[in-house]
Amino acid sequence: MYVDPGHGGEDVGARGAKGLREKDAVLDLAGSLVRELEQCGMEARLTRTDDTFVGLWDRARIANQAGADLFISLHLNAARTRQAKGSEVYFLTLGAGDGDAAEIAAQENGPEARTALSNPDNVVAGILDTLSQEAFLRDSERLAVAIQGQLNKLGGIKQRGVKQAPFVVLRGAAMPAVLVETVFISNPREEIKLRDPAFLRKAAQAITQGVRHYFAGAEGTPRRKSVEEARLPRP
Repeated sequence: MYVDPGHGGEDVGARGAKGLREKDAVLDLAGSLVRELEQCGMEARLTRTDDTFVGLWDRARIANQAGADLFISLHLNAARTRQAKGSEVYFLTLGAGDGDAAEIAAQENGPEARTALSNPDNVVAGILDTLSQEAFLRDSERLAVAIQGQLNKLGGIKQRGVKQAPFVVLRGAAMPAVLVETVFISNPREEIKLRDPAFLRKAAQAITQGVRHYFAGAEGTPRRKSVEEARLPRP
């Protein structure tokens, strides 16, 4: 499976009140998650291993080319109020989305998404990628529910639930794909947690347990063959 630490390079993501940058915190979390997954006998790789920029479309393509079974994109939430807190897990909506979910997606997608969508080649690729992800929406939801269920067990972390939003990074994934907003970096108390390796390890363990729960009930779910079928023109 592929673990995707959001942002990177010139794209720092959100910042905490004490200066913690999202791109750095999620890279640390991603490293912990890969170690936990591997300790459970699963093969896991990163879309970026250092502070480099990787395009939103390229992240899913990296996982596709490797034939990955799952795609987990790691991010940190941010809000105008410092009181906002908790974790939430997203899977793709094929519509525009609404409310807070759409606002968060717009924040994470950033200007890169608008630039990419103005390229005709990317428009065609995006249509095909959306067809691909459509085949996996049910499994993406199951994965999101499984991961959120374990994050809910983290002490002191508010349960914000499973939601749908039009995240560009999920559109091209030819496999079940979710985006995890682990906590709010804009909340001073949760920013402190993000600086604690013990908390990062617990969060990684929770996500890993969610993945294990997902696979425990995943027999007979669609795999890459379904994606190829989704790409074929209908008679």
